[in-house]
Amino acid sequence: MVRDPDDDLFEDDDPYAEIEALIDSNHPHLKEILADYGRHPSWHVRVYAAMRLAELFQDVRAVPGLAEALESTDRHAQRAAAGLLWEIGDADTPGLLDTLYYAIGSTRDAVADALDRIGWQPDGTDIAVSYFVAARRWRDCLAMGKSAVPGLMRVLHDPDGNIRRAAAWLLGKSGDPRAVPGLIELLGDTGGGMFGIGERVCDIAAEALERIGTLEALEAVQKWHREQE
Repeated sequence: MVRDPDDDLFEDDDPYAEIEALIDSNHPHLKEILADYGRHPSWHVRVYAAMRLAELFQDVRAVPGLAEALESTDRHAQRAAAGLLWEIGDADTPGLLDTLYYAIGSTRDAVADALDRIGWQPDGTDIAVSYFVAARRWRDCLAMGKSAVPGLMRVLHDPDGNIRRAAAWLLGKSGDPRAVPGLIELLGDTGGGMFGIGERVCDIAAEALERIGTLEALEAVQKWHREQE
């Protein structure tokens, strides 16, 4: 029996046989069904389906399952998952970064850890910055110096306040005047860190502007301080 891709009950008696039957029949919804198996309650089934999804389609939706495989004690599964992660990264780097960026909580951490384990590194400065930001690898962004500035500028209005704060701090550390216009815009950002804890984004932006120290930057900070008073 071919399971409807919208049916998430997973009542099949032999999911492995069903997956292989779907592959053999070249089912028109094969990719979606394999991706749907990523929610199966069995770890083994999730990993198996993820590997088949990656092998056949290099689909980024396989990444969480591959990350689970890397965390296992099964060396065969680890080796296979590592190779498939490389293939997905090469075939769809933007998609891989989106998967990492939008993953929730522990899933994002697992994906980032999986990529670190296999030593995956993106090609190109802009992609590297996007990867480091998504993985919250701020020290790596810092080590890139001024070459990271354009990439960091693009995340100054990220929905996550922690990312905005980190990007503003890193731009201040870079000392690059190109960051000044974007940092000035953040002076109106009163968001804090997670749950509002810690310094506001605007406080970090003001410190960054003072560190960069151009006339435009200092004038903007002085105006901001007067408005705070």
